[in-house]
Amino acid sequence: MSFALSLVVALLVAPADDEAVALERYRQASQAKEAALATLEQAYVRIEEAWVEWRSAEQGRDVALADALAASASELARARSERPPAKEARNARRAELEELQGSMRAALEARGLREPALRDTLADAAAREAVGRASREELRPRLGALLVPWLERSSRFELLWNDLLHGHAEEGRAFKERYDEYLAAGIELDRVRHPESYLPGGAKIRTGMVYVPGGAYTVGPNVGFERKKHKVTVRPFLIDRCEVSNGEYATFIESLEPEQRVAHTPRTWDVASDGLAHPPKDRLDHPVTGVTWRDADAYAKFVSKRLPAEDEWEVACRGRDALQFPWGNDYVEGRCNDTRLKLGTTVPASQFEEGGSPFKVLNLAGNVEEWTSSLEEGEVFDELPSNIAAVVVRGGHFLSPPENVGALFRWVAPGGSSREPYLGFRCVADLK
Repeated sequence: MSFALSLVVALLVAPADDEAVALERYRQASQAKEAALATLEQAYVRIEEAWVEWRSAEQGRDVALADALAASASELARARSERPPAKEARNARRAELEELQGSMRAALEARGLREPALRDTLADAAAREAVGRASREELRPRLGALLVPWLERSSRFELLWNDLLHGHAEEGRAFKERYDEYLAAGIELDRVRHPESYLPGGAKIRTGMVYVPGGAYTVGPNVGFERKKHKVTVRPFLIDRCEVSNGEYATFIESLEPEQRVAHTPRTWDVASDGLAHPPKDRLDHPVTGVTWRDADAYAKFVSKRLPAEDEWEVACRGRDALQFPWGNDYVEGRCNDTRLKLGTTVPASQFEEGGSPFKVLNLAGNVEEWTSSLEEGEVFDELPSNIAAVVVRGGHFLSPPENVGALFRWVAPGGSSREPYLGFRCVADLK
């Protein structure tokens, strides 16, 4: 089993190695890749020199190469015509191609082309042109066109190498194998260091999202707008690791027609000299606020995601152990942006890693409240029933007391009109 394949199998069927082992494999693969690259660079120089020498020799020959190759193919065609026909057309064509490849290699060697990467690449291309063409007159112009990048004085070796040769050179194949092993080792190391960024089976999760396994979870009892403790079953899903930022939301706004742009622009943005509202330049990495549920939903659809149901939000926050805060069952001052921090405003959406949930989701406690796609009574919806519909918001914000941040407090806001400066959102995505 090759090194690269063994790494893939390890990712799929075995627990990840610890970081030290994975790091050593990555270092070894990196060194092997660099050594193979050095060998490939030497091969490039050697093959270019052989090509220049052979091309110069061809310029002085009495018989053009296209004529010599066409004659070789025609002679082989005559010999084949004297044999009994093959029973299966597919096998006959394959046999003809193999014979032509051998004949072309011999003809090129006779013309002084002995560098394997050059000889075999050109022989294979010429043989494919010759298959099924017994007529020398028909084949000669096709071979002439084929030989232009090989023999013209204006031809550039780097183009010939990139288009045709690098995959035929033994050193090129060896480098590709070492490079694939290097990539596999890098993936293995990344998965050991960041398991939350990978799905079961080894597939990489969408950038900026984390995986939440499906299954049975405990939610509630919730305070604020009360809800009893109960079990829920959720399907596996992805959730944004961070709240949607001003910068990300600005990309969405810039894609809209003027009328839609005005409708979805956050009320917390400033109007610039161009007459358009833009996020503050020093807050591009802060969560976007001042957006209605409809605004958040429009953004989610723009990025091919959706807003989380309340149960999904709470599961991502509390994990399998139904924690009361993302980080545990006890409030710890300084792990989230709430009133105890006394900032009175948002912080960057990627801040407070120490306050991450069991699935490494950040700022589910404090910073900004977050829209869900659930109503007060628990109904999950795709389209907002009305502008005054009471939509559940979760997580508390930078002005919330400790008892109102984290996993248990739930509140509601009118989905079509609430544009509070402490209300933002994050998105989820279904697994394909």
